Amino acid sequence: MTRSLHGPVPREIARVLAHLPERVRIVWPHHQLCGIELAVHSWQRVNGEIHLLVTLPDGSRACLPAAGTSLWEPVVDDDRTAVLLTAEGIRELRHLMEALQARTRRRHRSVGGKSK
Repeated sequence: MTRSLHGPVPREIARVLAHLPERVRIVWPHHQLCGIELAVHSWQRVNGEIHLLVTLPDGSRACLPAAGTSLWEPVVDDDRTAVLLTAEGIRELRHLMEALQARTRRRHRSVGGKSK
């Protein structure tokens, strides 16, 4: 736990809050601003829940629950390609691993047999 003006905060959350992004996207599906990016100014705790102080499209400021924003989503580097592993891909990977293990066992047997 890390201490802050807002009370104790788990270390992982403290790292995120210490480096707030300039903007977050609303990901709360039922919110009228879902999909909109908003400027972030600070954070605070409201009844134990982390809220972000953001600027709304009309220029006013409001506190929104951080759970309804992209704050907790992993940062994705746009230069990287996303990898999706399917069930078929997992089966292929398993077959490759089994073949590699079998080859390693054969090598160990052949090396072991020569030293006797």
